[in-house]
Amino acid sequence: MKSKELRAKRAKLVEDARALTNGDTMTDEQAAQFDAMMAEADQIKAQIDRIERAEDAERTLAQEIANRADENGTSTDEQEDEERRHKRVFASWLLGGINSLTGEDRDYVVKRMSAAQSQFKNDANGTGTGPAGGYLVPPAFADQLLVALKDYFSALDLFDEVSTGTGADLPWPTNDDTSRRARIIGENTQIGQSPMTFGQSVLKAFLYATDAVLVPWTLMEDSFIDLDAFITTALGTAFGRTLADDLTNGTGNGMPMGVATAAAAGPTSVGAAIAFEDIMELKHSVNRAYRTGAVFMMNDNTVKSLALLKDNEGRPLWIPSLQVDCPDVLAGFPIAVNESMADVGAGNAPMLFGNMKNYKFRMVKQVSIVRLNERYADFLQTGFFGYARFGGGLPSAAQPIKKLVMKGTAAPATGG
Repeated sequence: MKSKELRAKRAKLVEDARALTNGDTMTDEQAAQFDAMMAEADQIKAQIDRIERAEDAERTLAQEIANRADENGTSTDEQEDEERRHKRVFASWLLGGINSLTGEDRDYVVKRMSAAQSQFKNDANGTGTGPAGGYLVPPAFADQLLVALKDYFSALDLFDEVSTGTGADLPWPTNDDTSRRARIIGENTQIGQSPMTFGQSVLKAFLYATDAVLVPWTLMEDSFIDLDAFITTALGTAFGRTLADDLTNGTGNGMPMGVATAAAAGPTSVGAAIAFEDIMELKHSVNRAYRTGAVFMMNDNTVKSLALLKDNEGRPLWIPSLQVDCPDVLAGFPIAVNESMADVGAGNAPMLFGNMKNYKFRMVKQVSIVRLNERYADFLQTGFFGYARFGGGLPSAAQPIKKLVMKGTAAPATGG
């Protein structure tokens, strides 16, 4: 079934579930039926997301190859041939290590290993030589790793990706120009001056390394295993779990500054649950200049809590999407699900609003893999781990993203 058909089926389920709540009260049977319908709607949503992410990934990978061909001054066919060779040598190295390679293929790998180590020597963030035996992966592998990251951490696709060749500090200018205005002047009158004021933020890149992925020798000897895809998925999931938390809730101290941490405090909720008024206050707390492309970001538990929320006219605020590649809508803006966002709770910030492209996700393109030949030999296994540099921050002076802060618990009474 296509995603468009699945979206229509899901919308009908949500509509039927809401119909059960039209009365003053719900019977136990109606409540159970409502829960079952919403659970099925959630399952369909997950299926829709998988289908559309796969389609989007295929388009993205093809475009990346075309971009690299343009940068290198070659045709797309020539670029694809070179990357196929790189992938073939890389796959052979994964399976047998450098000792399994001969001739040009061996020289090719040695150059990649040298490059993997030299990037650390030349990097402003450190002078170490890097893990011995690190292999700079093929560009397509790095692209697929990013796809795997986005598949695990879908909110990553909303951020502005900044790719750099090294992990050196990246200065980023900041400016808030929302107060600038023109004025009426008379003829032959000299114009005034109001120079733009810029600040500067620094986007750092932090070295991340995964735990070792252990592959049994017997599995590696079987010709049917796609070790390349296996490693990509394993590393993508490992990096994704950590980046989801760090790019959402990171403190900025020895780690990226997360988007929820960096977002400016918006309104405080009127009660313990999110109300219509809270959403309106959050929406209008962001300057209109920064609402274009804005989304509401929250986790799935918060989305569920809004399923029955209505405006003052009795109209549902949450509208399930019927269009392919379009998210659900809340109060006229898309909903972005990020499972690392906090739940609704006293003092928590469960919801963000703003254009997430203002948040910068930094990825240093040199992704390396180390093959551990001897460490796990007594278990008849080979270990692989990946290391790469990532960073993130909200280098803006204009508060383009705001967060809803839930009302805190009452202060304890003090005795006399």
